[in-house]
Amino acid sequence: MIRLVPMTAQQFDRFVAESVELYAADHVREGAWTAADAPAHARAELERLLPKGVETPDHVLRVVHEEATGERVGDVWFAFQQSDGSPQIFVFWIGIDEKYRRRGFASAVFAELEREARERGARRVALHVFGHNVDAQAFYAKLGYTPRNIIMAKPV
Repeated sequence: MIRLVPMTAQQFDRFVAESVELYAADHVREGAWTAADAPAHARAELERLLPKGVETPDHVLRVVHEEATGERVGDVWFAFQQSDGSPQIFVFWIGIDEKYRRRGFASAVFAELEREARERGARRVALHVFGHNVDAQAFYAKLGYTPRNIIMAKPV
């Protein structure tokens, strides 16, 4: 159903522009950043995590293609990490373009990540999801993901 293709430097520029905008908006919605400061904070965090772009060690950036047509349907960014002394894959980003959503592409990406995790000896695939993103939470729960911790806040 899908093919994960290494992201090129040119594709990375597009990915940065799109992900910074969406990540900034999520932080504004959560009340963590102001609308004015959010894009700069999002870009700084991305630069900190991916200082060498697509060449950042232990980080994997892939473009998701529909296998039958070769058409780009989204992107995924994950890293190989240690957590509690065990190897894991941590998913920093998965984005399926709006017109391709609810057609099984994200599920196929996660099946591929889980396969890769097993091949590399990782014990789990982990990710972060914003509290307001209940659709994503429901999707991850459907795939068998469970919360490991929850941070709660109340504006005062």
